[in-house]
Amino acid sequence: MGRGTESVTPEQRRWLKVQMLEQELKEARRSREANTNSAPPAVADLPEPADLLNQLKARRKKWRADLADVEAVLDVLAELGT
Repeated sequence: MGRGTESVTPEQRRWLKVQMLEQELKEARRSREANTNSAPPAVADLPEPADLLNQLKARRKKWRADLADVEAVLDVLAELGT
């Protein structure tokens, strides 16, 4: 019997598994933090109020909001982004 043919004990397997799972958890936490720290879309990325209103009316024929409503929504979104 040569060296290197030693068997791994169940305790060693469990320890290795725990180490692997801890590493996966660290990576998942880093990924989650990176996603939460990403910046919201800039106000410049939002469409013009009139364009947005036209898009909404095209999708929803019975849309009852007017341009002032859309401007108010965009203002709220801008405030949330800052």
